[in-house]
Amino acid sequence: MADLALATAQDRPPITAPDVASLSRALGETENLTRWRQRALAVYLEAPWPDRVRHLWRFSDPADLLPEAPLPPPDVNVGTRLPEEGPAVLIVPGQLPRWNAAAAAAGLVLSPLSHGDPTAWPLGEAVPATHGLFEALNAAAWSSGLCVRVPRGRKLAAPLRVVLPAAPGASLPRLLVLVESGAEATIIEDHLGGGEQTRVVGVSELFLAPNSHLRHVLVQRWETGAAGHLTLRGRLERDASLFAVLATFGGRRAKLDVGAVLDGEGSRSEMVGVTLGEGRQHLDHHTRHEHRAGRTFSNLDFRAAVSGRARSTYTGLIRIDTGAPGSEAYQENRNLLLSPRAHADTIPELEILTDEVSCSHGATVAPVDPEHVFYLQSRGIPAAEALRLIVRGFLEETLQRIPQSLRPALEELVAGRLNRLGRGGGR
Repeated sequence: MADLALATAQDRPPITAPDVASLSRALGETENLTRWRQRALAVYLEAPWPDRVRHLWRFSDPADLLPEAPLPPPDVNVGTRLPEEGPAVLIVPGQLPRWNAAAAAAGLVLSPLSHGDPTAWPLGEAVPATHGLFEALNAAAWSSGLCVRVPRGRKLAAPLRVVLPAAPGASLPRLLVLVESGAEATIIEDHLGGGEQTRVVGVSELFLAPNSHLRHVLVQRWETGAAGHLTLRGRLERDASLFAVLATFGGRRAKLDVGAVLDGEGSRSEMVGVTLGEGRQHLDHHTRHEHRAGRTFSNLDFRAAVSGRARSTYTGLIRIDTGAPGSEAYQENRNLLLSPRAHADTIPELEILTDEVSCSHGATVAPVDPEHVFYLQSRGIPAAEALRLIVRGFLEETLQRIPQSLRPALEELVAGRLNRLGRGGGR
């Protein structure tokens, strides 16, 4: 097998300028957007292969996450219908997004990303093509996209669910969220579907104006065999707040790169994450909180439980720049090993470039304490049920923060995995 650290540009999925032009025409894009894509293509063709020596790619093989052909197949059928209840949007590769009546009446401004103008929208400003190979590929060849604008002062009464079913072959979705001053909203980004040949490369950008508030829930529950890479970045202006929930359960291999840039004084970012791996799943997460202004606050609590031969990898960076005195940042990663062959890696990092800050981090990797199981058994609870109760308690705090409209589906998924764990499954 070739050493991926020495891979050349020929190893990346092939895409040409005529391919990009053809995709742009099929989506009815403006000339400005076509030129934007072409510039991203130039970055993609020159982007270095992810460095396997560096810890961010030490545990994941990028070749496992890239599609063989990045353009969407014709006549995509993902078998997913647009939800009828609650505000919802369906994003299918190669098609314009569709939304239901509740979304149209919610007071939002919903637009196909292909109908936008990058000179008017901050497209690519939070996740530029130069971010990395996967982000450059998405910028050049995203095949389905949505812009959600929450108007000034608008307070969304119900969560907006954005459904992103993965198609056979390549799925390259892109989401742009603009929350204007004084607005409040909850958005659920729900990645599902897929199969053995599915590869997803997604990008989401969140822009929060002064004194705006966004609760963003990213759920990854692909079917067995799917693999992919998702990048999410939020940029927060003065006194804005972002509460992000990450819930990763599906797919064979997945890598998520999630972060927030606190650009405005008084801005706040909180993230909670939960992942539950089984079998031979490999779930890799990287988070980044970057404090660029003073009196900013960030907090992260990420929890993973893995059984069978599953592996969870977490790297988290807190960076406090020289111009961010008075900032506070906390980061915690807890990992629970549910079988002898399960594995978890955790690498917390701090970059503190100024004084007068409060910053700390913590990380744990451990099996279930046998004394906890014994305590429950001593009260008449069978060992398998005791193990399920312990794991459920370990994850409960994060699960409770998921919006009620999505919680039943995730509760069912978690319950199914815990039941298999109790029967010795997930090996």
